[in-house]
Amino acid sequence: MPETERRPTSLHLAALVLVGITGVFATVLILMTGELLTLWPLYVVPIVIAALAYHVAGAILVSAISVALVAFTLYGTGLDPAALPELAIGMAAFTISAIVIGLQAQRSTRHGYLLEETSILDPLTGVYKRAHFERRLAEEIRRSERYGLRCSVVLVQVDCFDAFKELFGHYKAEMLLEHLGDVIRVSIRDHDIVGRYGPISFGILLPFAGPEGASSVADRLRAIVDETEFEGDVLEPVTRCVIRSGQATYPDDACERKGLLDIAEQRLEGGAS
Repeated sequence: MPETERRPTSLHLAALVLVGITGVFATVLILMTGELLTLWPLYVVPIVIAALAYHVAGAILVSAISVALVAFTLYGTGLDPAALPELAIGMAAFTISAIVIGLQAQRSTRHGYLLEETSILDPLTGVYKRAHFERRLAEEIRRSERYGLRCSVVLVQVDCFDAFKELFGHYKAEMLLEHLGDVIRVSIRDHDIVGRYGPISFGILLPFAGPEGASSVADRLRAIVDETEFEGDVLEPVTRCVIRSGQATYPDDACERKGLLDIAEQRLEGGAS
């Protein structure tokens, strides 16, 4: 996805407002004081903001607008047109500098997106992303097959998440998922693996565990979560979270990754634990 589409809308709006405010402020101040030669460097502010937010395209566009405003104030203040070459050189220097800043900002943004895409950790919860979780599950199935072992997967999902989100808001709902991820991580064995399976669900890979071991983990986790306090709002500072789970075991239920996950999902949706 293009970078300009991936940047949050709030960033676009905030940068646009700042560019407009600083540009209008510089223009009004110059017209009121008549000190164009002294105050024209103020236009560097909206140019730099545009370069940082909108990269090269923003730098060029706002630089062009700033040149037009300088020309407008040049004649609005009655300044000698002989000063135009000095202003033109200055604005050209601003434009070149802004383009360089825009290129660096674009490179930094692209680098950040690449890091995010290549990271194996979910940025919200800190557990593994689903793709990595499924890779580890496939590896564990191959190892279990080679040595005649069992392994299980447990899927955990938050019950009534939409109601919680509607009551407490998006921010607190994300905090709930983040806290739940922490609770799951500290409640499992060191060699177990937890990943973000879906928007409101987690997957737990249990090497060497059969159906009884998976059921024990699921039951213990539900009990721990039932006793865990989650942050609410001013009217209800402390709230609770209810989870349900579904599990599947290799080779009892299926002998490949997709089959195990499909069965675990069916049991999760059916409320089986």
